[in-house]
Amino acid sequence: MLADRKAQFELARKTIYWMIAALIISMLVLAFALILGNYTGKLTSVPKELQAELISQRFANVPECFAYQDNLTGKVFSGMIDLMKFTEEQMKQCYITDKEAGIKQFNFRLKLAKAGKEVSTNNYYNHDDFTIYKEVLVRNEKGEVAKDQLMIYVQEKIGN
Repeated sequence: MLADRKAQFELARKTIYWMIAALIISMLVLAFALILGNYTGKLTSVPKELQAELISQRFANVPECFAYQDNLTGKVFSGMIDLMKFTEEQMKQCYITDKEAGIKQFNFRLKLAKAGKEVSTNNYYNHDDFTIYKEVLVRNEKGEVAKDQLMIYVQEKIGN
């Protein structure tokens, strides 16, 4: 009878030990998986500045935006802004964000330093998160080309 009690106690002790061990091992595996997932997320994340830089490439390099395009040859001059195209209407054709969710996307205000002209996207609310500077050539109405600096003020998002 004493041996049966001792065996029952031994069995209960081993059961409790293995339950605690299984719980600890499960927690360690879960913690390792979370750490590994967080690490890979950080490795593959793209900085907001780089995302905005890549999006803003369109402004000076695409004829649907502000890049100068020769009417005779159709050749697009990347990095050369046509001052006659540098308008709010052209900006609406070039880059437009959704009315509802547009405040959570990148919005831009473009300013030519020497020319003194400025345009902005439809959901830009004068909240600059950072600025991108680009050296560009500007072609005016007379066909003259001058060096200028394009300042791209970036608004990452408004609100949550």
